Amino acid sequence: MHSHIHLRNANGIAAMADLDARSEAGALPLVTPRNALNSANDFTRGLTGVNQLTDSTFVLAVIIFFCALLVLTFALRLWKMGSNHLRHLFAAGQSARDRQAIFMTNSSSWWPWVKRHVLYAPLLGKRHNREVQLGSVVQVGTLPSRFHTIVLVVYVCTNLAYCAVLDYSKPRAECWAELRGRTGSLAVLNLIPTIIFAFRNNPLIWILRVSYDTFNLLHRWTARIVIFEAVMHTIAWTVNKVEATGWPSVWKSLVHSSFLGWGTVGTVGFLIILITAVGPVRHAWYETFINGHRILALAAMVGTHVHLEHGSLPQTPYMKFCWALWILEYLMRLFYLVWLNISRHKRTKVTVEAMPSEACRVTFDLVRPWKFQPGSHIHVWLPTIGKVTNFLSTHPFSVAWTEDHVVGHFNEKLPSTEKDLDKQDKTTTSVSVVLRARTGITRKMFERAMKAPMRTFTTFGTVEGPYGGHESLDSYGTVLLFAGGVGITHQIPYIRHLVDGSSQGTVATRKIILVWSVPNTEALEWVRPWMDEILKMKGRRDVLKIMLFVTKPKSQQEVISGTGTVQMFPGRCTPQAIVDKEIIERVGAMCVAVCGPGSFADAVRQATRKRVALGSIDFVEEAFTY
Repeated sequence: MHSHIHLRNANGIAAMADLDARSEAGALPLVTPRNALNSANDFTRGLTGVNQLTDSTFVLAVIIFFCALLVLTFALRLWKMGSNHLRHLFAAGQSARDRQAIFMTNSSSWWPWVKRHVLYAPLLGKRHNREVQLGSVVQVGTLPSRFHTIVLVVYVCTNLAYCAVLDYSKPRAECWAELRGRTGSLAVLNLIPTIIFAFRNNPLIWILRVSYDTFNLLHRWTARIVIFEAVMHTIAWTVNKVEATGWPSVWKSLVHSSFLGWGTVGTVGFLIILITAVGPVRHAWYETFINGHRILALAAMVGTHVHLEHGSLPQTPYMKFCWALWILEYLMRLFYLVWLNISRHKRTKVTVEAMPSEACRVTFDLVRPWKFQPGSHIHVWLPTIGKVTNFLSTHPFSVAWTEDHVVGHFNEKLPSTEKDLDKQDKTTTSVSVVLRARTGITRKMFERAMKAPMRTFTTFGTVEGPYGGHESLDSYGTVLLFAGGVGITHQIPYIRHLVDGSSQGTVATRKIILVWSVPNTEALEWVRPWMDEILKMKGRRDVLKIMLFVTKPKSQQEVISGTGTVQMFPGRCTPQAIVDKEIIERVGAMCVAVCGPGSFADAVRQATRKRVALGSIDFVEEAFTY
């Protein structure tokens, strides 16, 4: 008789375990009738205890927040583009020089205040893109601007508030179940902007004319919220499970329930992403990090998707939308990459030339023509250089110079129509960048070039882009360009475009001042052929002034200050003094642009912020804070 009792008890326990596994996996009804709830274990199953109506309300609130932010940004960008376009129309052309005076002053007092204290302002003091370091080696990252901080604080605080709004009058187990549903819904929803903000081909970049650098910042913070909510989702289930049946049943459920097991894969994947994406790790081993990051993101998304599918949960369409976006973006990138770099008989040729001061000048001979805007950058893939991680990675560089080449395929028979002529002539583009040898692929490239004959070697690779180039400077009468080191590569295309446009009367620009800070005079060789070409351009002397600051000259004799339009100075430049001088002598509206090391860019930002109330002055910064 006792054996029959033990057998019945064992069968009962097995049946209960099977019931739990089936209900947790969604095989049973997701919501248990309230009169049947009698333990914390009941609130670990499906949507039992989840307040779906309130969850839907807060999901809608997050969607409204993002839509409102996008609409506001689009409205501001549209207003600025419209103002700049009208100014361009009125101020372009040599005959319009006298009309520039009406654009020198601010039309209101509130907009300069917004620029100084919100849009251009660092979070604290003047540090923005200068790296925050722990000691002399460990880099933590950069600080967001004041405007970005406001947006992020509102986003983070509202998400935390949505998670905290629970019906605390209910039993404790039911509150945990409500939190489980809330955090799960918000985590999957927030995964959508997290994925979009990570794309290089994010459509919002060209719609809103917002830099990838900004979206990369937003990507990191939306990802942190996703991870926080995923962890809280897991904790809420675990608390009820432990209270009901103890820790052994937790491990058993995770092993035997594919619904819970795959959910755990998703949560653990997100947690590892959080740990490995901290600033010191990301900066120290970036190439390894970025490849591992993609693999971990893929694993976490697969785990989350299977978890939702097995539970037949209402958030499953969100995940399908994420997959659709991700796959579409990669297919678009792959198609354009192949089209730009590979033809039937040719592929992109890469020429690497070692330059003084541990730099390389790299030229990509593309197989097809390429449309380029000043201020653009590219991502390059060089599989034959460096470690295995480089084979899977692309690297961003500012475009310094582009040149179109006509390759003729002439027949003896003269072309009779324009169509026949197009068939005979083929246009290709060469794209050049300059990079400093630091670590990873840039160091490998420089060392290989130094060992090659004539310090030059060729290989193959691909170019992806162009990206960026959204800031047009055509409507400004005065353009002040600051460059630090290889940051000159970002400014040269603007100089070339504006000098040419000024001579033809297609831009409003009447004064261009380039301030370039370099470590030594040898660094001038990086861009000498391009600068020589610019100095020979028609009308260059009328609009362009160049100020070269050599911070570490070998001797005072090698720094000779000219009296013409090209001047050299020993030591560091003082951005505030230069900005103040050029503001007094400006023509029309003025733009101050900078590309260079973080501390240098922050000094230029600070100098510009102090003077925005004196006239119509805008600030533009190009930064790669990866």
